[in-house]
Amino acid sequence: MLEVFKRKTGTIGQKLNQLVQETKTTAPTDIRCLVLHGLPVILGDDPGAFFRTSSDATNEEVYAETSVGILSMGYSDEGPHHPPSLNPSAVGIILEGTVVMTDIDNLPQAFYLLFGLIYALHLDYPRCMKNTFTFIQQVLLNIGKEKLGAKVQTLKNQLMM
Repeated sequence: MLEVFKRKTGTIGQKLNQLVQETKTTAPTDIRCLVLHGLPVILGDDPGAFFRTSSDATNEEVYAETSVGILSMGYSDEGPHHPPSLNPSAVGIILEGTVVMTDIDNLPQAFYLLFGLIYALHLDYPRCMKNTFTFIQQVLLNIGKEKLGAKVQTLKNQLMM
């Protein structure tokens, strides 16, 4: 996946390069965080409407309008005016404008817990991340046999090379 990130050019390539630059280590969790932040960029989704940032879970203004999302809590090493790193120290899950789970260890865990909640509660994927969730479901987890959209199929083909 990282090789696909590095081959991208243009605006998407610049955004992905910035994410790669923010990744400080090659630890598996950090790489997974990078991929989870990079997938929506490649697939044309709007991660800003899904990934929310706040100093703590009680700041409802940040996520009140979010139907489904992930809340990163805390600040980066640069202080309160900078968003947390790609792998924040505290993560929560947002459903229907309410934080339903907090104190999740890392972003990949939160993402997959959210994926399970969506299935268990029969929720629709968030529109802003539909391609990303479809890619994870059908390509990474091999669940479902629906025809893939053009962007999802293109990324799948790039990964198969």
